[in-house]
Formats: sequence, C-alpha cells, structure tokens
Amino acid sequence: GSGFVVSPDGHIVTNNHVVADASEIHVVFSDKENLPAQLVGRDPATDLAVLKIEPRPNMTTTAWGDSDAVQPGAWTIAIG
Repeated sequence: GSGFVVSPDGHIVTNNHVVADASEIHVVFSDKENLPAQLVGRDPATDLAVLKIEPRPNMTTTAWGDSDAVQPGAWTIAIG
C-alpha cells in the first residue's frame, strides 16, 4: 500500500487495511531503502493508520492544504 510522510520526525499516514493483520511492518521508499515501522494507531472506521519510522536525512514531508482556501466545486483527488 501507499503512505505519506507527514512529519519530519517520521510519522507516516497509510490505510488501516494495509497494516491491519501485519505481524511486522516495513516501509520501502522509492530509493529501495527498507525501514522497520511501528504502528502508532489505527482507525478501522476511517481506514486510516499512523506509522512511525526513524527519520531519514533530508526526508521530504507531505504538505497539508488549507481547507479555508478550498472553494465549492474545487477538484479533490484521493490517492492510495
């Protein structure tokens, strides 16, 4: 499954169904680096999970949008 690094300290948001039955969790980055991850929390009702990895040097995080700036009728895209 996919996930997004949301903080420089190594928090990642992914889908709960990706990790729900996992005995071990590993995160693989586009450069093929494979890191162990810990499950911080999950919510089956919304299918969200938060993982934690050791931060990587120069790790890029996802930029959050500003919901106050969204206009009615604006395009929304879900990835994952």
